[in-house]
Amino acid sequence: MRKHYTKLFLFLCLCCIILFFYATNLSKYSLTAYKNNATLPSNYRDNVYYITKNVNRVVISFVVCDSRFNESLNLIKSSLLFSSSPLHFIIFADDKLRNNFSITLNKWKKILGDNLNFEIQRIVFPEEHKEEWMNLFSKCAAQRLFIPKLIPHVDAMLYVDTDTIFLGPPEQLWDLFSQFNATQISAMSLEDDNPNVSWYPRFAKHPFYGKYGLNSGVMLMNLTRMREFAWVDYVTPIMLKYKLYIPWGDQDIINIIFHYHEEAVYLLSCRYNYRTDQCMYGDACADATDRGVFILHGSRRAFHNHKQPAFEAIYRAMDEYKVGGDPSEVLNNMEKYLDAAQESNCGNQKNGLLKLPRRILNNMYVKPNR
Repeated sequence: MRKHYTKLFLFLCLCCIILFFYATNLSKYSLTAYKNNATLPSNYRDNVYYITKNVNRVVISFVVCDSRFNESLNLIKSSLLFSSSPLHFIIFADDKLRNNFSITLNKWKKILGDNLNFEIQRIVFPEEHKEEWMNLFSKCAAQRLFIPKLIPHVDAMLYVDTDTIFLGPPEQLWDLFSQFNATQISAMSLEDDNPNVSWYPRFAKHPFYGKYGLNSGVMLMNLTRMREFAWVDYVTPIMLKYKLYIPWGDQDIINIIFHYHEEAVYLLSCRYNYRTDQCMYGDACADATDRGVFILHGSRRAFHNHKQPAFEAIYRAMDEYKVGGDPSEVLNNMEKYLDAAQESNCGNQKNGLLKLPRRILNNMYVKPNR
């Protein structure tokens, strides 16, 4: 009998040891997990092909809480105005705003039909550290970090901050998914390519992407690849380790991850995330000057703080546009408000700001002969 119990005891000990090593090796929640090289599956190119060739819609997503409702509507209006493809919006909103979005977007859908589809998701953070996540940087902005797990039915999306205005067709930016190589899971623009302007090389107390860091206000997200990369498993350890040193919240966490995985980033031109940094000290985005600003990003409240009249002019024209109305009025108002705006370095980039709206709206909406 004793021998029987001894064998049973030894067997249980062996099982415990095996389970311990198994759990240790599987754990991706260690503080060093995000430093390890992620193994990218061989079918990643197939994932990109699926996204760009077999999906006949562009998926745009954003996160909004508190007072950003009207700003979000202008983002939606601008993307619809310049798009010739059906758009599907995935909106992560707090309890106060979900019903407002439902009412407004259902009214717009009656006008636009199948060109507009949407789903409204709740704000969901892990129960552990929920309050820290909710209030990291601006309220609920960190939700974006958890999106790959929250919507498993979606393969890819174009994520944008609410303070962005499209000046070009979203489907053209979406097509850049097809240019991803086998290691890239996301696309973003640099914070700035001038070390005297970019925040990260001057002030960051944490690792960041490359020499200048990334701005995450516009972000192509291959969610299929991000899930296989185990993206969501990395973010909590990083937040806990660096929470005293990440003033830009989710953007800083994204920079930390891509510091260790630079090969996972496809760099976007500054024209796709055009901020005041690109013009307030002079022309710092030649591509936008040559080919036109594609997305105007009013970060640091540039649409509202009365410090950047050119940005406010574009925003005001879009704010006044009524869905289903005459699109040429948007272009006319952009021209009018820019001409009336106080002179500024950003205002000197008027041609870059209007290059795409002039071409697209004039060609897309030709007035009939009367």
